[in-house]
Amino acid sequence: MVALLALLIVAPTVFIYFLIIRGSDRYEPEPFWMLSVAFFWGAVVSTLTAIVGNELGEGALRASLGAGQAALVDASTASFVAPLVEESTKGFGLLVLWAISALWVREIDGALDGAIYGGVIGLGFTMTEDILYISSAGAQHGGEAFFQVFVLRTVMAGLGHASFTAMTGLGIGIACESNSTLTKLFAPIGGWCAAVGLHFLHNYLVTFLYNDGSGLVAKLLIFWTFNALFFVLILSLAVRDRAIVLKGLIDEAGKLLHPKELERTSSYWMLVPLWNFFSLMSSSKGYGEGRRKQLDLIELSFLKNRRRRGEKGQPLDAREAELRFRIMQSNQAGVFIGPR
Repeated sequence: MVALLALLIVAPTVFIYFLIIRGSDRYEPEPFWMLSVAFFWGAVVSTLTAIVGNELGEGALRASLGAGQAALVDASTASFVAPLVEESTKGFGLLVLWAISALWVREIDGALDGAIYGGVIGLGFTMTEDILYISSAGAQHGGEAFFQVFVLRTVMAGLGHASFTAMTGLGIGIACESNSTLTKLFAPIGGWCAAVGLHFLHNYLVTFLYNDGSGLVAKLLIFWTFNALFFVLILSLAVRDRAIVLKGLIDEAGKLLHPKELERTSSYWMLVPLWNFFSLMSSSKGYGEGRRKQLDLIELSFLKNRRRRGEKGQPLDAREAELRFRIMQSNQAGVFIGPR
């Protein structure tokens, strides 16, 4: 019963974080089914394997430090074992998604995509972990502890795991868009090291330096600093995607799309929540057709970016031809992105 109540309050909060992260990916949003796979990995696969790994690490520390050092064992497990185990289990999920993208759907195009998937895996992990912590606090110490842990972990620090694992995703995203074998090898490793390092720093500060009530403000400042850096990263990469869209479509203006359509599709205003939605509501054929044409144009710009990186092949040629045909059909049907 306590776990069910924890689920009912944690899940909606995490879903809001999910919408915020997904909403940051304005120019080339990732498919919902792949984001769902990422979330499931973090919530189920990664969490279960991390529990086993953390238990093994804690057992090894207890054997080394002795049964009388329970507090030190707990703090050491949180600081030295958990970051390695948890970022590895979450990072392996990103490798699975990278393989799916490379061999099949071609959805991870760059750094932003990788950071988004890393953040979503982290959110899945957060949901399950917070439910366990909150329900345990409620069962042991009652309703006040239940809501205190919920507010501290989920409301005030719910993006911690997302910000850590986004580093691994960033490394994988960089590897995806590179032609260098060394970059493909070392960028994911570097991202994972950054994720482990941030996770370690966070846990060490909380468990060893600020482990009493007087350190609450310091804990929150640590949480919020990581959260702010995560969103700075996401928005910076979104601006980078905007440059890819502009570069890929600027030579198509006046031919495949109207200059006003290029301006709207590559606008910085795309980063403002709901701006694009309301802009496309006034499209000549309605929001659905306007958005479909816009997404086809954006995909074409990223496909051209893949060509600039040296990618070739019949599947790429076929997809470009299909996109151009669909966009031309939209033009012939009178579809216009936004008001004329």
